[in-house]
Amino acid sequence: MCEFCVQHGAGKKWYLAAQNHADKLEQSQERRLFIKSVFKDYRKMYGRQVRIADVALKIPLVKKYALMKFNAFFTSDHSGHVVSLEDAVSICGIPGRVSLVDCPCSKYLFGKDVKKCILFGFTAEIVDNIPELSPVQDIGAEDAAEFLKGLDEQGTIHTIWTFKTPYIGVICNCNNRDCVLMHLNRRYKDLNVIREGHEVAMVNKEICNGCGNCQRACQFKAVTITEKKAKINNSCYGCGVCRNFCPVEAIRMVPRIGLELIR
Repeated sequence: MCEFCVQHGAGKKWYLAAQNHADKLEQSQERRLFIKSVFKDYRKMYGRQVRIADVALKIPLVKKYALMKFNAFFTSDHSGHVVSLEDAVSICGIPGRVSLVDCPCSKYLFGKDVKKCILFGFTAEIVDNIPELSPVQDIGAEDAAEFLKGLDEQGTIHTIWTFKTPYIGVICNCNNRDCVLMHLNRRYKDLNVIREGHEVAMVNKEICNGCGNCQRACQFKAVTITEKKAKINNSCYGCGVCRNFCPVEAIRMVPRIGLELIR
């Protein structure tokens, strides 16, 4: 259980609580303007974040204040959390509009139009009015589930993002190579850009054949091979992607809370 579960989920997985997806949250004009600014000015906003971080986090007298400001933004304004495929599918099953939109990272950084971000509720309405990203494509929960499964099999990581927490507006489906936010998370270890998921991967040593597929698939460097057996370390973010690449199905997801990871 994380702080978000306590504050926004009554002690359960907060991102599965329907109230955090509710359209009544659209009454906040501040939130609507924030959503528009994130999608419309994505490249500019995160380019500025990187430049500021590069400077501020290297100056001892400024670093503490900069960390406080950055972490406040990635908690209260635009908070990201890794979720497993199963939870991503469950989120898409919560009643409301579900839509696909071009990934801002792929569009603004690489000039590619790839519809792989999933929008919820009035987020789609707002983004549909941004010429660079419109039109969004409405899909049903079943289609979203199949879409997510296909991405998962390709090694894609699913993260949910808030727009003025706790409103959840999008599932980002990306990887370490193409995602600006994953780049920030990897580059600045002191920042809570993306939070770990509620589960971690666990290997059944009796079944594991030590092939190393999971190690190659893991984007968080959370797998080591020792004595021809895979081990999950505490770098695991709980995305569950490694499961797709295990030929003997030796990996399963277990709750993070109270678990001592086997090193």
